[in-house]
Amino acid sequence: MTDDAFIKIDKTRTNNTKAMQHADLHRQTRRQIRKHIQKQRRQLTTHARQYSAFLVSLQLRKLLPLLPKHAKIGIYLDSFGELPTAPLVQFCLRHGFTPFLPITTAHKPLRFAPMRFAHGKTPLRTHALGMKEPTTKPIVSADMLDAIICPLVAADTLGNRLGMGGGFYDRTFSSAKTVLKIGYCYDFQVMERLPVTNWDQKLNLLLTPSKVRYFG
Repeated sequence: MTDDAFIKIDKTRTNNTKAMQHADLHRQTRRQIRKHIQKQRRQLTTHARQYSAFLVSLQLRKLLPLLPKHAKIGIYLDSFGELPTAPLVQFCLRHGFTPFLPITTAHKPLRFAPMRFAHGKTPLRTHALGMKEPTTKPIVSADMLDAIICPLVAADTLGNRLGMGGGFYDRTFSSAKTVLKIGYCYDFQVMERLPVTNWDQKLNLLLTPSKVRYFG
């Protein structure tokens, strides 16, 4: 083997090593962001959470020009210290929209089932991951909805979203290209730039207690 061939192999190994190191750093950075933000959410007082919920309820009206009459909107029930989602339910009821809750299946896009209000509370079960899921019918795919308001750990000013790491919403948004993708979080969860991957799906809007950010 020639010296040039050895040099080429060595460069390839060096580039592969650097790529692996970069990927490890990337994963570590995302992990650190999740840990930091989740700690901040856990430290919020009940009053702070309730006041943030009140403020975000004032922002929701800005969504009205973007939604059709009788819109079907995917939402979720806060379970892990997220910004309270009760204002989302109230918003849907006030404007004649139907809220849908996600159903999680490993390694597949989310499906959704409607919330029911006519005969009491929506029947729910607890998923193995800890979130509450509906047992109502019909169950529909994400592309049957007009908008999905999704949870997140962090977002940035470009519309990138960092979730819990399961990839459920990324798979869902990838399979439902036309659905309006809306992030929902506290203001302190918004960063200037997030480390992103090729499979991350961007948001169209980001809704926080202080403002609505539009990304197109």
